[in-house]
Amino acid sequence: MNIPNGPIIQSDKQIFDSRTGVMIILEKISRLGRGTFASFLDLVFPRNCLYCSNSRKGGGDFLCALCQQEIAYIEPPYCHCCGVPADISYDFPTENFECAGCRKNPFFFDCARSLGHYDAALKKLIGHFKFCKQPGVMKDLAPFLADYFRSQEESWEGFYVVPVPLYFRRMKERTFDQSFLIAREVARTLGLPLANGLLRRVRDTDSQAKKTKAERAKNIKGAFEVDRPDRVAGKNILLVDDVMTTGATANEAAKMLKRSGAGQIHVFTLARALPFGNVIESASDKADQII
Repeated sequence: MNIPNGPIIQSDKQIFDSRTGVMIILEKISRLGRGTFASFLDLVFPRNCLYCSNSRKGGGDFLCALCQQEIAYIEPPYCHCCGVPADISYDFPTENFECAGCRKNPFFFDCARSLGHYDAALKKLIGHFKFCKQPGVMKDLAPFLADYFRSQEESWEGFYVVPVPLYFRRMKERTFDQSFLIAREVARTLGLPLANGLLRRVRDTDSQAKKTKAERAKNIKGAFEVDRPDRVAGKNILLVDDVMTTGATANEAAKMLKRSGAGQIHVFTLARALPFGNVIESASDKADQII
């Protein structure tokens, strides 16, 4: 596969654009600043499982083995387009079954898939990843990504992996962009080029928490721009983010990429949060309040 000139990279050892460079540098500074001290504390005061608070022996750095096993992949039946699990007990009436929402209001992206449900241990792990400045969570997530993509029948050959970007101010506050780290691992897992910098977030948006589907779509409108549309034209793109709820963010990003001539756009997220009707499930913990 020939990789065009520009901000497209395959690993952080190759030439990358300034935006990618800042992300990697911030991530490494964050990791170096906490790594040695955290390792020492973990040796002296072993941390319990992030979710169940029991011993992590036999598990990962954040979850015990039992809680790791509780993370279940989203499997068919689900909508062929948006990937929402279908509450039906019979086979699909057609090969490419679509839910009522997608038939009524189609998305700009071609299909979306998520690794698991945004609840229990996976929800806790993602919240810790994002809001407690813990990029090391990717070490626990990487095996799940590898196992998930091995089980999929879809082929992403010829696709470019593009993270849904954070607004730069938020990235500096968090010291890393979680979607970039997820996208980088997805690119490594699938052996695809990572095209960071093609999509840019140009507007800081309000929190999407507790907003209706329509309010989310309005809130995110105009938040993205495409850098160098000539490098997007004709490209098939795997758009990567952490959590998908109504699909408003992924849809807005896909809209801008399609306007620049992108081919197929598939979306992948670590988790899928399910809305109830037109109102998003009310939140009780910190992660829900921010997402």
